Amino acid sequence: MYFREVTPGHGPFRPLLVLLAVLVAALAAAAPAAAGPPRAVIAFFPLAEDLPEDAPPQVPILDRFEAVPDVSLGLTGATQGRYTVTQALLDMSQGTRTSAGAYDPERVPELELAVFGREGIHAGWLDARARAETAPADVVPGLLGQTVPGGVAYAGVRDAENENAEAIVAADRRGRIQDVSLGRSDDVAARALRLLRDHRLVVVGLPGGFEGDAQMRRLRAARGQRDLLLVLQTPPGRRAPQLLPTIADGLARGGDPGMLTSRTTRLEGVVAGIDVAPTVLHHLGVGIPDEMTGQRITVQGSPDAEALRDLESRLRVVGPRRFPALQTLLAVWLVTMLVASLIADRRGTRWAMRAGALALLWMPAVLLLTAALRPSRTLELALVAGVSFLAGALTDRFVRWPRGPLVPCAVSVLAYVADLARGSDLIIRSLLGPNPRFGSRYYGIGNELEATLPVLLLLALAVGLMALGRSRRAAVIAGVCGGLLGAAIGWGRMGADVGGAPTIGAGVAVTVLLLLPGELTRRRVLVALAIPALALAALAVLDLVTGGDGHFTRTVLEADDEGAIWDSVSRRYGLAWDQLMRGLMPLAAAVALLAISWAVKYRERLYAPLEGSASWRAALVGGLAAGLAGTLFNDSGPVLLIFSTAVLAVATIYVRGDPRLAQSGLLGPGSGAEAR
Repeated sequence: MYFREVTPGHGPFRPLLVLLAVLVAALAAAAPAAAGPPRAVIAFFPLAEDLPEDAPPQVPILDRFEAVPDVSLGLTGATQGRYTVTQALLDMSQGTRTSAGAYDPERVPELELAVFGREGIHAGWLDARARAETAPADVVPGLLGQTVPGGVAYAGVRDAENENAEAIVAADRRGRIQDVSLGRSDDVAARALRLLRDHRLVVVGLPGGFEGDAQMRRLRAARGQRDLLLVLQTPPGRRAPQLLPTIADGLARGGDPGMLTSRTTRLEGVVAGIDVAPTVLHHLGVGIPDEMTGQRITVQGSPDAEALRDLESRLRVVGPRRFPALQTLLAVWLVTMLVASLIADRRGTRWAMRAGALALLWMPAVLLLTAALRPSRTLELALVAGVSFLAGALTDRFVRWPRGPLVPCAVSVLAYVADLARGSDLIIRSLLGPNPRFGSRYYGIGNELEATLPVLLLLALAVGLMALGRSRRAAVIAGVCGGLLGAAIGWGRMGADVGGAPTIGAGVAVTVLLLLPGELTRRRVLVALAIPALALAALAVLDLVTGGDGHFTRTVLEADDEGAIWDSVSRRYGLAWDQLMRGLMPLAAAVALLAISWAVKYRERLYAPLEGSASWRAALVGGLAAGLAGTLFNDSGPVLLIFSTAVLAVATIYVRGDPRLAQSGLLGPGSGAEAR
């Protein structure tokens, strides 16, 4: 037996060897694409700001993105609070944000890109860093570019209309960009792909219009299986807060594309600008710095551009319609009171006081109705005023004074808790809810509702507990109801408003204290003072046990050190002070305090129609305590005081609408409120 030497090119093995060589070459060519590290591209698609009058109309960015097949769709909240282009891009670069009022100076410095060879640097970056250090939070401009290994590259269009502002997202902590390529609009995709050979992350400033569509298609066609492509509308140069249309390709691994969302927003179809950086870093397999508070973008549901249009159009009108709706209802109330006074003299005046006050108490529930209907501006204002006043008049007709507030207050509280349980879908679309366009809160309740709902609950208890007077049973019922509302408002899976726990805790504690029989002892007072802190501790346990994953959990409970907690606390009080000093807020806060002082001084005469009702007294004082506590525990400070005072003033007007006062101005003997 022997072995015959087989040489290449001889014998029956030649075809096999040739085939093997071809396969090896093919695998070698494909190996870099398959085994290479994941990469990412963040591209910005601009919408021209100033067009000549004879220019054809632009195609909206969302319409352009809708036409792109097999991508996930969403809207990106640009900033928190007041909006500027530079701040929106800085927030994306740092993966966290705070209110503009928390910076000193509040104005964003001008940043200008200068290119030296292949390196770019932003003039004014030192000013941006110095400004960031004044914020009561860990704000690090350029943190994304600093964290990506090898730095970030930028490809843009020379002499772009916005002067390549998008390059801010590619800068590191020094304001530098490792590799910059500026050139023609028709080859920006090709230049970006060349940069992607040496950099794991490339930021691209696309041209607008149809050329931008073509360049975006080229980026998509060249995307590897392990690459991520995010395309956002370039933040436009406007003053109003913005929701930027966004698409993602390569985010839904192993699944169909859908709607973008994140733990920051918990709102299908909406993410925050600060979510971009942690999403990219997670895709690249790079650790996310602790300073980044944004959350990774995920995909759920199916792409639905029409749903995004409906949401964006509704959120756009929430702010502008808020005060006109209230003003319309107040105008209807005033006209009704004047007419009723002319027709029925004092009886008409007292009726109008009761009906109008009840209409205002019905208003929060009616706002959920209009949020569901999404009517035009005129129709919404008419519905808010008409339905609220009709409901108030009917309530007064069928529910005897002073029990009227029970119906609107109970309905409103239950309706809002029910909507919180289903994801606050209507609340965020209502005129009284938080507006996601402002970026402060995308789900749950805002400070306006945090101040309003506890007082509404206490007013409902004031009526519901009238027959029980001062008793342990009344105190227990009030405590249980308050605890349930506090859990609904503060729990991360529902209201996610951490300040709501001590706010409601303080109001309910005072209410319970005044409902308990016996003397007001020092021990009871100390327990009542400790309730807000205990409520906060209970909220912490609830979030940890149930995985509530709210802002409280992420920023306080999961904080690595005491410094982070102190930063959170100091930030809240810094924002509260800024809120107090803004616009007409000092005057409004002063008026609220004067109204409270006047009501306390003349309480015996003002609330004489109630004839010492223990439940009403406890609820009114508890509502005042909730407003004051909310002012101390929240970053919107005086806003809560003003809203709670307004609700208490409405309740006071209802009390003064006692029909007995229409006859003689005096309370007759034996007509006690407890017997009614």
